[in-house]
Amino acid sequence: MAKKQLTPEQIAAKAEKKALRAKKNHKNLMIFLELLVVATCIFCFFTTVSINSDISKTEFVNTDNTNNSVAVNSEVQQNAANNNETSDTPSVETENQDGAFKTPEEMVEYFNTCANKVKTDATEVVKNFEKRQVGELEVPDLLQSLAETLLKENMKDDTDPIVYSTKDDIRENFLVPAQDYVSCLKAEYVETISYEDKGNEYEFYIKLKDEKDPRAGSGVGSVCDVIETHEVAEKAPSILQEFSTNYYNCEVTATIDKETGRVTHIVYSTPLTLNVVVSMLGTHTASVGFTFIKDYTVTY
Repeated sequence: MAKKQLTPEQIAAKAEKKALRAKKNHKNLMIFLELLVVATCIFCFFTTVSINSDISKTEFVNTDNTNNSVAVNSEVQQNAANNNETSDTPSVETENQDGAFKTPEEMVEYFNTCANKVKTDATEVVKNFEKRQVGELEVPDLLQSLAETLLKENMKDDTDPIVYSTKDDIRENFLVPAQDYVSCLKAEYVETISYEDKGNEYEFYIKLKDEKDPRAGSGVGSVCDVIETHEVAEKAPSILQEFSTNYYNCEVTATIDKETGRVTHIVYSTPLTLNVVVSMLGTHTASVGFTFIKDYTVTY
């Protein structure tokens, strides 16, 4: 039986229908890939959530002329960065040479000693609150609104206090979580460190150097809770080509009782940018900024 011949009009209509179907399939595929980028980003983030703490871009202001401080000389530091130079000891400017601490090393050592008493001596730690701020989000345009909604729904603040009243609970939940230490900070990780003598107390302020992909025990991770990218990579799907974090302007503010050398109140601030690259029928990227602010009161 001879094959039915199509008229030129029928051929054109069939070709147009085929083209529309292909265009629709392509559009659906692109939407799927874009959803995949966001889903991967969110998956990577929430598989790690034991997460962080911050005070988004807080600036320590010295309003007391008797304040003692040791701060990194930013001009020298910038010149060193421009020349690709590194140093284990930060360049500093000092004020009030009669202060209790004259160098970053002295201040860091004192802070470490006091902070680490939380896990050895504290009888109760109260997490007063945790604020979670979603910053800049970059995803394919079609998903911008959806991604913003998803993140905001899943990144609400914790406003109800949480009490840790056993040694095990304090070790597992107070920073750095699941470690025997609270701080193993070194002066080389510090951008600025200062303290204010308030009579019976010191108020310490520490700003850490920016770091990509920190790990517990060094850099930002020596004193703050961080997302460890190698742990995420182990759980992530194979299409995840890259997962990285950039921590910046991370800060710790601690109140220390002078007589006992114990931390009574401490606030952690850890802003970061999370970056994801997915490889599937092309390369697709997404990034999102977060800031975590955790506030604790400590009783002995």
